[in-house]
Amino acid sequence: MIGNETLRYFIKIVKNEKALSHKEKEILVARLQKKTLIKIGKKYKLTAERIRQIEENAVKKFLKKINQLFLFE
Repeated sequence: MIGNETLRYFIKIVKNEKALSHKEKEILVARLQKKTLIKIGKKYKLTAERIRQIEENAVKKFLKKINQLFLFE
C-alpha cells in the first residue's frame, strides 16, 4: 500500500501534468484514491470498460512524457 505522503506526491504530479486532459487527470486521481471503475463511470455516465480505456491511455501518455524527459536529460 502506498503511504499518504507518497500518494499526495503522485496526485500532485498527475494534476500538474499538461499532457493529460482534465478528465484523464480526474480519473487517474480517483484510481489512485482506490475508487472503482464503476463508481468513476457513474460520475461520467460511462461504462467501467470505457473508464479503464481512458485510464490506460492516460497512463500511456504519462509514461511517454516521462520517457521523453529521461531521453533529453
